[in-house]
This record gives sequence, structure tokens and C-alpha cells, in this order.
Amino acid sequence: MDEKMESLLKRSLELGAGKAKVIDTGSVVVEEWVRWKCLYGCAFHGKDAYHPPCAPNADSTKKMMREYSRAILMAGPRGKALSEVAVRLEGEAYHMGFYKAFAMTALSSGPAGST
Repeated sequence: MDEKMESLLKRSLELGAGKAKVIDTGSVVVEEWVRWKCLYGCAFHGKDAYHPPCAPNADSTKKMMREYSRAILMAGPRGKALSEVAVRLEGEAYHMGFYKAFAMTALSSGPAGST
């Protein structure tokens, strides 16, 4: 791994991520059932950009992911705090020359306290 990616991993922890690692984007699984689960059972459907119909569909997400070879996967505090880490890291990555840097965040699921 190159120095810039090592620097971004270290920086993600400094910003508040609990864990971070570089992954191959080909290892990311994007499936249609997630959108359907939100369509039929999520109280937030249609309420914001994180949920259908505003959130990108599976095909669009898969297509976009193929334009990248590596990603930094982070885990840490739930909700807004980790999203803020991701967005700050995106900006810092851009300024380091990673001009395609793009923060993708996910809403947490499961019981409070889990990551």
C-alpha cells in the first residue's frame, strides 16, 4: 500500500473512526433486496436521500463502484459522527490528489452499540 493510503488510514482514526482498512471495491456486495426491504417495512422510505426512492438503486451503485479499485472501509460511532469522519476524509483525500474521492455512508442497523 502506498504512503498516501497509509496516511489516509491513520487520518481516519485521528478523525474518530474506530477501525479502518483498505479494501478492493470488487469485494463490495450490492444487492437489490436491501432496497426492497426499505420499500416494504422502513418508516423512513421517501423521507430523505438515504432511502428510496431518492437513494441510488443497486444497478447504479454497482456501476459506480466499478469506477474505483480501492476504498477505505471504516467502522466507528453510529450515525452522524461517522458520516462526518467520512466526509472530512473525502475532502482530505481530494487535496492529496485522489480527485475521484467520494464518501459513501450507510445508516446503521441493529441494536445500539453495535458497529
